[in-house]
Amino acid sequence: MQWLKAADAAEVGLPVIKTMFIQQLPFVKGVFDALFTQSKGEPFHKLLSGFRQQLQDGGAVTGTASKLKEVLDSLHVAKQNQLQQIGLQKLATTWLNSDSTPVMKSGAFSLLQKTGFVPKGMTESVFLESLVDGAEVRSGIPKNSAIDKLHQGLQLLSEAKGGAFAHVEEIEMAINRILNSHDHEKAKLPIDIHSMQRKNISAEKLTPLAFHLLQNAFAEAIATKAVGGKIEVNDLIGYLNMDTEQVAESKGKAAELLFKSLNEPPEAQYARINEKLVLSHVLAADFQSIDFTNGPSVAHQLKEMTKILGLQLEHALINLPGDDLADFPNDLETLKPLLLKLLNEQIPAAIKEMAEQILNRITAQQILSQENGPIQNLLLTLPLNLGSVQTDLTLQWSGRKTKEGKIDPDYWRVLFYLELGRLEETVIDMQVQNRIIKVTVINGHGATLEEAAGQYLGILRENLGKMDYRLSGVSFVNPVYEKERDLRGKAIPFSEAGSYSGVDIRI
Repeated sequence: MQWLKAADAAEVGLPVIKTMFIQQLPFVKGVFDALFTQSKGEPFHKLLSGFRQQLQDGGAVTGTASKLKEVLDSLHVAKQNQLQQIGLQKLATTWLNSDSTPVMKSGAFSLLQKTGFVPKGMTESVFLESLVDGAEVRSGIPKNSAIDKLHQGLQLLSEAKGGAFAHVEEIEMAINRILNSHDHEKAKLPIDIHSMQRKNISAEKLTPLAFHLLQNAFAEAIATKAVGGKIEVNDLIGYLNMDTEQVAESKGKAAELLFKSLNEPPEAQYARINEKLVLSHVLAADFQSIDFTNGPSVAHQLKEMTKILGLQLEHALINLPGDDLADFPNDLETLKPLLLKLLNEQIPAAIKEMAEQILNRITAQQILSQENGPIQNLLLTLPLNLGSVQTDLTLQWSGRKTKEGKIDPDYWRVLFYLELGRLEETVIDMQVQNRIIKVTVINGHGATLEEAAGQYLGILRENLGKMDYRLSGVSFVNPVYEKERDLRGKAIPFSEAGSYSGVDIRI
């Protein structure tokens, strides 16, 4: 009764208590809170992106809060914010990437001008020349970093402009020595430059070398692992434009351009063709986390996302050899353990409340992914970006186990839930009995989907056959029955099954 009084919706609380009783779950408040939060049905991606915004705006500046923001960014839950953070970096990187085509390079440089990062009207060669001219006045650069090598190389070019070298080939040799981690001083050739004819080498010959230095610096920074790479690329951005206010403004404009290209139709005249190519490339490479045309890629990404959520934390703890936590630092840098840690710190009440909600949602997935006699259940809800649409992907899987305790591939069932921008609510019910598969697609646009899917059914049947499964049929139905209409919003999965009582699984 106390739990129900504390809950803000008794009509939701009672079914939760019933589920706990039927499924013989531990009768403790933690379990009730987790299932109650799950049952309210608030979209998971909205909770996560709202929490990311709270951390950004709400004043939580602890180390744990910073790590949480990184984890949430890796889940792609705050697209606008993520575009703001790394959009400009991606435009600069595309311009300087040796694999980019000339069209892509020109498009990226043009976009850098549109953001104000490069002054409008300034050509690429003039921009590179200005970097060479400003190379002598920099200080505070970390030794042996990508920026340090870039700075040393630009200093050499500046000296070359003043006549310190006789030939371009000598400068190229000196630059290669720097790029191979030799000091600037040693980079000069062992020739007394005063005894030979001094020669002012033209800017046209020096700018390609400056571009080469930039390419190497960015390539090295990107190769630096994980977060360190992002920081170093950001430092390089600061080196190219020392006006921090302008850089901040350019980041906002870069995010605006990228976000606009997500939402505008292709024919919209907001960018030239080469610029559109770059925007599409950046979005496809960095903001579409799952390639749905590639099965192994999807499987890998789903596994990675379950790790990021921290769904494997308890499993990792149980299987920890000894008491040494240092053996699994990666498991402690995931969402669930970081939320637990944040709740023990001094944080604003609003952030604490949202952290508890998300923690409950993760715990609910773990509670509902349970063994029930020889039946194994699994519930997985992940935030998903599909172009400009953010949604939740929910998988509900149940299957029986063999006598050896392994999953039986002959008998199982999967329910797949997805809310799409135009197709709206979609449920796919796949039932497998004795390796015979029946698929039902429940969607308000059933006839349209059936027509579109017709050409793929033969391929599906053939590929399932290669895995020794037989497709009995795929049916498309509209959610005309109340039961089907409510299927997507069903709060507590598996509750009808009750506890296992010796009866084999019913498919």
